[in-house]
Formats: sequence, structure tokens, C-alpha cells
Amino acid sequence: MKRVGMGVLIVFAVCIFFSVNNAGASSVQDQLKATIDQVMAILRDPSLKGDAQTEKRRAALRRVIHERFSFARMSQLSLARHWKTRSDAEKKVFVELFGQLLEQTYVAKVEAYNDEKVVYLKEFVKEKRAQVNTTVITGTLEIPIDYRLYQSTDGSWMVYDIVIEGVSLVGNYRSQFDQILQKDPYEKLVEELKKKINS
Repeated sequence: MKRVGMGVLIVFAVCIFFSVNNAGASSVQDQLKATIDQVMAILRDPSLKGDAQTEKRRAALRRVIHERFSFARMSQLSLARHWKTRSDAEKKVFVELFGQLLEQTYVAKVEAYNDEKVVYLKEFVKEKRAQVNTTVITGTLEIPIDYRLYQSTDGSWMVYDIVIEGVSLVGNYRSQFDQILQKDPYEKLVEELKKKINS
């Protein structure tokens, strides 16, 4: 599966959201910030730094990520029209595999951070959907990372897509998966996912 270049711009229709005054952070931003703060705390923890602590550090990151990221929703959106034709067993396996892949992708991105600052720029909310735009500021770079979330039945805001440097992870994979499934059987996609995870 070819990766879409990180310079490709994903156009997001912000007109469907209502901008929120950021003078006081809303519930969605509070919840997302709490998760990001936990991620950054793990990355800054001296006891978790270095190659020798890689597995321990990633295990800690995974625990935090799973509390805020809905891999089930991400999986459904990435398969799009192909989701309905899958059996319950196939959906379960796909969620597990795709969740691992997204987790690895996100962790690989944030693991390179050290003592960077996360700035919360804009927030858009409409009913049970939201987007929070952030920028990670390093010594020489500013990396835009936008989070798309939905509100679950218990009131929690769950991430269903991440846009890193203009590229939607879910949108990127949805395009790749659709191309594969147009010419190959579903089993081929599962094989490709396993290869990607183990590469």
C-alpha cells in the first residue's frame, strides 16, 4: 500500500461546523487536552527514555491512546461502503488490525517529540461532532495536528480521525483500501494490513 505524501493537503469543509469561542476551553478540548498532556508526560518521563525503554514507553502510550481513540469508528470509516458487506467476525479482526496500524502510525509520529509545546488553535463543534486544531511547536518546526472527534453516549469525546500535516489518516487509508478492494478480494487487504504492521 503506497503512502500518500505528507505534503498532500486534505481539504476539510469547516463550514459544516460552528466555531467555538476559545476564551474558555470546552468539554471537547478539555478532554482532548487531558489525553495529550498524558501523552506528552510519558514522552518527557526520564525513566521511559531511550531504546531500552521502548516497549515500556509504547505500552504506556497505548493505554492512554485507547482511552480516547475509537479504533472501531476509524475502522468503519476507513472501509466505508465495504464495511457493510463484512461479517461480524471479519469486522472484529479488521478493527484489531487497523487499530494496531493506526496506533503504530500515531505513536511513531509523537514519539519523536521531546519537550515541544502543543498550542490549541481553533475548535469547531456541531452537535456531536468536533474538530480541534493544534500545532506542535519544536525548536525549528511547527507541526499541525488536527483531531476530529464525536461524542459518545456517555458524554466522552472520542477521536475518530487525525490530520497530521494536512493528511487525514483515515482518509488516506480509505483511499488505499478502496483501491485494493476494487481489484482484489477482502482477504488480500487483511494480508496487506498484517504485512504493514509487521514491517
